[in-house]
Amino acid sequence: MATHDEQKTFCYRAHGVRFVTDVRLGRVRPAPAREAPSSADVHVCRHEKLNKSESEKSTYVDSQGGIVHIHSPFGRVDVERDEVRLFPIEGTTHRALFEYYAVYIAAVLLHQRNHLTLHASAVGVNGQGIAFIGPRGAGKSTTASLFYERGHELLSDDLITCPPSSADAPPHVDPGFPWMKLGEESLGAVLERSSDGLERTSPNSPKRMVPTHERQPDASLPLQHIYVLGYHDDSHDGQEVEVERVGTKEACLVLLSNAFVPMFLEGTGADPNHLDRCAALARRIPMSVLGRPQSMDALPSVYDAVLDDLKTTRPPEA
Repeated sequence: MATHDEQKTFCYRAHGVRFVTDVRLGRVRPAPAREAPSSADVHVCRHEKLNKSESEKSTYVDSQGGIVHIHSPFGRVDVERDEVRLFPIEGTTHRALFEYYAVYIAAVLLHQRNHLTLHASAVGVNGQGIAFIGPRGAGKSTTASLFYERGHELLSDDLITCPPSSADAPPHVDPGFPWMKLGEESLGAVLERSSDGLERTSPNSPKRMVPTHERQPDASLPLQHIYVLGYHDDSHDGQEVEVERVGTKEACLVLLSNAFVPMFLEGTGADPNHLDRCAALARRIPMSVLGRPQSMDALPSVYDAVLDDLKTTRPPEA
């Protein structure tokens, strides 16, 4: 492993995890000075760069001996419970490799710590966390960016993690990395800005990184409601946004199908009671399906429908 004793050590916090590293993350604010490196949960370590011949054509993940390996065209990341090792290829920096896969790294680390990790985005509304969940392309980041543009806080994009909670403490969501990943259409239609000056999420990706430092909570927020995003099908005549409450069993199935790291359920030291965690969250947090037309013009109605629905939220069925 390469040594960098001459470089400053930084401490960062995201998703409740304290990272200590000599890799300066330009988009993440350092943790308060009182959080000494000795209190770190995870150390992020630079390692030697790989030759381009050692890179992969596509990204894939495997797990061996409790270590999760993320193989990619930009290098390899090894994730253990208390250490992350970065092996970028020539032409890629250690910082870039970490930020390309930061969400995946955090998901693995928190899954190992028995957190429920979900492929979702979340915002803060009146001091409460509101999550948007759904399959790829359902508009999770776009919906979160709509709330951000309207003055709300971005809690986390692309990943939310719920730590184990007692019967007395409501489930809560920790702030994630301070950025959103948005495509050109969402940038223009929601934030009314171009992609000029915004870094790509990875060299070949059409999505851009939008910094959100100025409006991200410093602490976790209690989770109030989960919305499952979906589009009206061709047989649906209406153009209005519809919100429909789902029962606990259906909610549990939604959580199971949107677990961020189902491929890591074995071999990572995670709590085997994953189903129980999904069921517990489904019982405690209400969930609604939000259906809308597949048009950016419907986004203002989505915003209004969510705020109206939050006023009438009731605990889910027993």
